Amino acid sequence: MKAEVLILWVGLTLCCTLICGREDVKENKFAGVQVREPQTLTKNRRQAEEVDAEMLDKLTEVVEDEKTKSKKKKKTPEEIEAARAKKAAEREAKAKKQKAPKPTKKPKPPKPTKKPKPPKPTKKPKVPKPTKKPKTTTTVQPDIKQPYPDKEEEKKLLTKLGLDTSIQPVTPKERRGEEPVEPDLDDMFKKPTSPTKTHSELDVDYWHPRPDEVPGRYPDMKKDVTTPEVIMYIPEESTTVPYIGAWYEEYDYTDLAAKKQEEEEERALKEKAEKAERLRKKWEEEEEERRKQISVPAEPKKCPPLGLESHRVEDDQLLASSQSHHGFSAQRGRLNMQGSDNDEDLYGGAWCAESEEREHWFQVDARREVEFTGVITQGRNSELHEDFVSSYFVAFSNDSRDWTLLHDGYAEWLFYGNVDKETPVMSQFATPVVARYIRILPQSWNGSLCLRAEILACQLPRSHHSENEVNPSDDLDFRHHNYKEMRQMMKVINEECPNITRIYNIGKSSQGLKMYAMEISDNPGEHEPGEPEFRYTAGLHGNEALGRELLLLLMQFLCKEYNDDNPRVRRLVDGVRIHLVPSLNPDAYELAYEMGSEMGNWALGHWTEEGYDIFQNFPDLNSILWGAEDRGWVPRIVPNHHIPLPENFLNGSLAVETKAVISWMERNPFVLGANLQGGEKLVTYPFDMQRPPISLTDNRRWRNNAEMNEDTWARIQRQNEGALRETPDDAMFRWLAMSYAHSHLTMTETYRGSCHGDDITGGQGITNRATWKPVVGSMNDFSYLHTNCFELSIFLGCDKFPHESELPLEWENNREALLSFIEQVHRGIKGIVRDIEGNPLPNATISVEGIRHDVKTAVGGDYWRLLNPGEYKVTAKADGYTPQTRLCMVGYDSGATPCSFTLTKSNWDRIKKIMALHGKRPIRLITKANVVKTTAASTVAAPSIDTELENPANTHDIARRRRLRLMRIRRLRLQRLQASLRTTPATTMTTTTTTASTTLPPETKRTTSWYDSWFPVDEWSTENPFDSVVFDSVPTQDYPFEYTID
Repeated sequence: MKAEVLILWVGLTLCCTLICGREDVKENKFAGVQVREPQTLTKNRRQAEEVDAEMLDKLTEVVEDEKTKSKKKKKTPEEIEAARAKKAAEREAKAKKQKAPKPTKKPKPPKPTKKPKPPKPTKKPKVPKPTKKPKTTTTVQPDIKQPYPDKEEEKKLLTKLGLDTSIQPVTPKERRGEEPVEPDLDDMFKKPTSPTKTHSELDVDYWHPRPDEVPGRYPDMKKDVTTPEVIMYIPEESTTVPYIGAWYEEYDYTDLAAKKQEEEEERALKEKAEKAERLRKKWEEEEEERRKQISVPAEPKKCPPLGLESHRVEDDQLLASSQSHHGFSAQRGRLNMQGSDNDEDLYGGAWCAESEEREHWFQVDARREVEFTGVITQGRNSELHEDFVSSYFVAFSNDSRDWTLLHDGYAEWLFYGNVDKETPVMSQFATPVVARYIRILPQSWNGSLCLRAEILACQLPRSHHSENEVNPSDDLDFRHHNYKEMRQMMKVINEECPNITRIYNIGKSSQGLKMYAMEISDNPGEHEPGEPEFRYTAGLHGNEALGRELLLLLMQFLCKEYNDDNPRVRRLVDGVRIHLVPSLNPDAYELAYEMGSEMGNWALGHWTEEGYDIFQNFPDLNSILWGAEDRGWVPRIVPNHHIPLPENFLNGSLAVETKAVISWMERNPFVLGANLQGGEKLVTYPFDMQRPPISLTDNRRWRNNAEMNEDTWARIQRQNEGALRETPDDAMFRWLAMSYAHSHLTMTETYRGSCHGDDITGGQGITNRATWKPVVGSMNDFSYLHTNCFELSIFLGCDKFPHESELPLEWENNREALLSFIEQVHRGIKGIVRDIEGNPLPNATISVEGIRHDVKTAVGGDYWRLLNPGEYKVTAKADGYTPQTRLCMVGYDSGATPCSFTLTKSNWDRIKKIMALHGKRPIRLITKANVVKTTAASTVAAPSIDTELENPANTHDIARRRRLRLMRIRRLRLQRLQASLRTTPATTMTTTTTTASTTLPPETKRTTSWYDSWFPVDEWSTENPFDSVVFDSVPTQDYPFEYTID
């Protein structure tokens, strides 16, 4: 009975215990029940939670990395480094957060914070390690934390321990060391999500056996029943369940410290991110600069030419391995060297090597160490041969013995040369080479081995000044100017000196570019009587750029010096009207300017766009003058000055630029001028055209001229030999040419010859163009024969287009010569031709005795006649006025000699009417019968026409005497024809006068007819211009008229 009662009591006790446990679980869930589990179970569960948290953090990092990679495919190194630093900081913060103090008595094993793997179990080594699943699980949500083991697993564990019916463990509401979980998140812990670590994987850490347990035995039930400690909190009566925070008081302080630390870490991360951003931007800029430097290779150093073409490099500085023959030595290997017309002549158009030699080289000595930066090569100048070098090596030396070939880093640098004979090809070195000697070693060539070259080199800085270096004292713009820059330069000068300058254009080119001119005078825009006009023109050939730049420099110089009160410049500007035209062929210059100073060949830009050479495109007036002289028509029929243009010539093959220049010449009364060219260094003067030889039949008129002087005879002999090229003003032209050449610093230094051959100037720097290179229709000849202007051609140097670094030197060489030549406009005589009333007489003719070239007065009646010092008989003539002759003296002092004229009116208009009535035949005056002419010097008395008209009986005698005179003339003419074997009459006939008496023998006297003053007799031609006139046998009819002859 006692046993039965005891069993019943135990059963009831167990039932009550189970019912109370279930109710406690329900109240714990809704009323804040807290179950204090055993320490071992809590420790294992905490370790599992830490491992799960680390795994979730890694998964979160992987997902975030994938998202970041999808957003930003490419990151810079700074961005990557910043991201890594940020992640490491976050990882450290989480590790510190996990290291917060926890209410456990036993020390925790060290937990890895930076290693990605979870810590291995150390307390149960016999259990095998669980296999890890891949870190990146697509269904893992980074925000969801690892749930606790399911209830079924707990039941199994309790069943194993024998507690399945007594106690049901309660899942804790929040984790230790973490923020409390809101009630709404409980459902997430109840529902298993996505495949995570199963219970089997967490058994090792979750279950920790006690030392008193023995395998194979069940644990003591009493101890397990009394182990859990249930603490119940009775909440206040309320309708809603409040949110329960952490019950650990010490975690509140830890959480505040963690928040503060997080804020500091966030601030540090933000500063670090900003610093990383600045570093990233800086890195991007440096990277951009580096890419630019890598993508755009560094340009080689640009250096001016050493001076082979301009002859600054002497002949003894050039050396070669061999030469084919004498005309093709190393001295001929200069860039743009021109050969003679005959290829077999003494001078060839390049250096040519001996074909049998094994080694070939062309050497240049700079005479001191320089920086070599490149080589320009060119083929042979020849009309028949196509010779050029196609490839070559370059070597350097400092002693001309040990040579070093230029290396490109892999092998000897082989440079490619020319593909034709005329186009220059430039090869630049990657880095400058400092040396004294340079050699060109040809490796392959076309035809014969012939070469023309130029060396590019920079001078090294030196402590001492060299005598050859010229530092210009003028602050001018020494550079090449294209069309727009030239126009801008002229505009700037005009703005600086508006009171003495004026810009205008003389016309347009074929491409529509204006040919600008600048006038420099004290009264610009107006011709002042008594002030001569002067002109400088340049750029007739577009590739001859030195003259263009010299005129621009002259404009700047005159403006600056005038403002600075330079007395010489003020005297020039106040006394001369100066016209400067820097470019007469702007289209061709733009083409040459685009190619550069050294890369344009000898002919590029020489002609206009239409293919004309402006200098040789003017009307040929020489042939007209010389043909009229051969026929004796000068000056009676054809004048020796201001020869009119041929009919329809302007409609012929004239360039647009040429027509504009001709019109400009006719509008302005120029006295002196010069055109600046290039390619040689000398001054040439007219005639530029060579006069053809005169045949023997045309020379018959000189046979019986006994009064010919020695000078005339010598000139005729030269004419017969085809060498008559001088103008009547040859002495004056020579003086003008010498005034420039001898004022130039280097033009008379002709010891080394000319630019392309021997010296043809005799050491004077001047020559007649027809004896050097004759041309037809030149600008100089046209200016001399069609206007009053004396014009010369000035060749400034061997290099047509010099480098801009040479412009200061060229300005110093030419500055004094340019100014001195302008001052020559005041040499000779000047004056004004007026009538008695004081009115100026335009177009009056000024003749100088002994010079068969006249000039005309301008619109204001003023004139200028260039003459050398001496005494001259000067005559002024005008239509309708009596000529006047004066003796003018030209001295050696500066300034022209005044020599003005005042002309009186004559009956020339009445005489012309009378001549027209008589068919423009000469009128012979009949003297009275009682007047006897005894001497040649006697004056023939004029008969009284009124008396003859009053006596009709004399009419028959007058008609009879006229018939006898005509018969005598015809008889004398027949006698001359019979005595001469020629087919045309050439004997000079003299005028004869006889008396009315038949008893006196006819006496022949050489007299001057009264009509000869109308047609001045040429001193070279003494034949009667009326010998060719055939008079009719019918006597002329007399007309009653009254006249007086001055």
